[in-house]
Amino acid sequence: MKLHQQRTCIGCRTITSQDELLRWVLNQEAPLRGVQLDLSAAASGRGAWTHRTEKCVQHAVRRKAFSRAFRSAVNDSCVAQQFAAYEDQSVKGRLSGNHDESGSEI
Repeated sequence: MKLHQQRTCIGCRTITSQDELLRWVLNQEAPLRGVQLDLSAAASGRGAWTHRTEKCVQHAVRRKAFSRAFRSAVNDSCVAQQFAAYEDQSVKGRLSGNHDESGSEI
């Protein structure tokens, strides 16, 4: 039996299984620390979590929740672009019927 880790969405502040959330991390290489999506949820360092909805992501940006989560001033201007690209990729995957080796949809 696999236990699912619980995380809090920084957008809506709801506690949810991390399997239902997206992980965001700091891009340390950018001149002004930027936020980037961590689809593998395995990057090292502090992470911030949002639901996989545009509403929660936008709410987190408006509330400046990324800066609080990372305890540092961050450039979150590219968050919306990254989320839109993630959504486009997800939609394309569902439409094409991509499946992993187990037969489940990716």
